[in-house]
Amino acid sequence: MRIIIDVTYSPSGGALTQIVNMVDKFNSIDDIEVVIYSKHSNREIFKKFNKKNKIILSKMSNISNITRLFWCHFVLPFYLLKRNNSILFCPGNFSPLFSPVKTVVWIGTIGPFYRDFFTNFSLLDQLKLYLNKFFMIASSKSADAVIFESEFTKQMFINNYNLKADNGHVINIGFDDYFLNTNTDDADQSIKNLANNGKFILCVSHLYPYKNIIRLLRSFKKVLDQADSPISLIIAGSMDYKSYNKEIKECIEDLQLKKNVILLGMVNKRNLKYLYLNCKMLVFPSPYENFAYTLVEAMSCKAPIVCSNTTAMPESCKDAAIYFDPFDEVDIANKILLLLNSKKLENFLSNKSLLRAKELPSFEESTVMTLNIMKNIS
Repeated sequence: MRIIIDVTYSPSGGALTQIVNMVDKFNSIDDIEVVIYSKHSNREIFKKFNKKNKIILSKMSNISNITRLFWCHFVLPFYLLKRNNSILFCPGNFSPLFSPVKTVVWIGTIGPFYRDFFTNFSLLDQLKLYLNKFFMIASSKSADAVIFESEFTKQMFINNYNLKADNGHVINIGFDDYFLNTNTDDADQSIKNLANNGKFILCVSHLYPYKNIIRLLRSFKKVLDQADSPISLIIAGSMDYKSYNKEIKECIEDLQLKKNVILLGMVNKRNLKYLYLNCKMLVFPSPYENFAYTLVEAMSCKAPIVCSNTTAMPESCKDAAIYFDPFDEVDIANKILLLLNSKKLENFLSNKSLLRAKELPSFEESTVMTLNIMKNIS
C-alpha cells in the first residue's frame, strides 16, 4: 500500500506529535510506502525521514493559507494522477474536492463552525476561517472516509452538514507516553523555581482570541479576592496575535494582577510536563474544541482539571473534571475555588485524570485505527 500524506499545513502541539508518530509507525510496516507532500517550513519536522520516505516540497503551500487551498484542490490532484493504487491521507482538515485516488481526511478543529469564535479576529483572518469551514464541509462530503477526534464533532457534521454516517469515524487523539512518565529531572531550573515558588493554577493555551483568556483573568481576580492563601496563575502558550496579546496585558494591568499572573509564552515538552505535574489544577476556559490535546496531556500527568462544559470537553474528560460555563465569570471562579478549597476533591480528580488518560488510545493505537480505515476503503 502506498500512503500519500498531505502535510502542507502547520502541525503543532499534539497534532505535530501525532503525525510524526504516524509516519514512524507506517514506516515500520514492510508493505507500506509513504510519500509526504510538505511545505518548506515543515522540512525540519520530517528531516529524520529523508532516507526512508520520498518527501516532495510545495512552494505554493508555503506562501499562505489561500495558496495552500489552491494547491490542495487544483494542483495536488494532478500529481495524484501519476500515483494509482494509492491512499491520500489529509490530516490537516481538508482534502481535494476531486481526487483520483481514495482519500481519508482528518478533521481536527471545530471553531470555525461557531459564530462567537470569530470575535477579535481580523477581517482577513475571518475570511480565512470562513474558507476553512467551507472546504472542511466540502471535504467531508467528497472524501471516502472522514476521521473526527470526537463523537460530538462527527454528530455535528451528520446532523448539520449531511455527512453520510458510514463515512464518519471517531478516533480520539492519542496520548503521548512521555507525559505518563513522571520523571521531571530534565526540566529547566528556572521553571522549577517558578513552580516551587508557591501554589499555582496552570492554563495551557495558545493565546488565540477564541481561547477565552480575558474572561479567565477576570474570574481569577474574583478567586484572589476570596482565596485563603496566595495563588498565582501561570499561562503557557504561544502569543501570535499582537492585538489580542495587548488586550491580555492591558487586562492584567487594569485588574492589578501583574504580581499574580505569569505569561510564559511557548513552553517545551520538558517544562510543560513539570508544570502539569506540580500545578494545583489545570484550568481550561476555551469554549470551542474538537478534542483538546492539552486535556489529554494534563490527565496523563494526573493534573486535577477545571474546564468548559461546551463542545467536546465533557467527552474528553468525562468524570475527570469539574465543569463550568465558559461564558460565566462567576461560575468559572466558583469552580476554581471549589477545587482550591478541597484537598479531598483535588486528590479525587487527580486519580480520575490518570484513569481517564489510560482509557484513551496511544499514538500507536490511533495509527493502527487510521490504517484500518484506509484498508477498508482501498
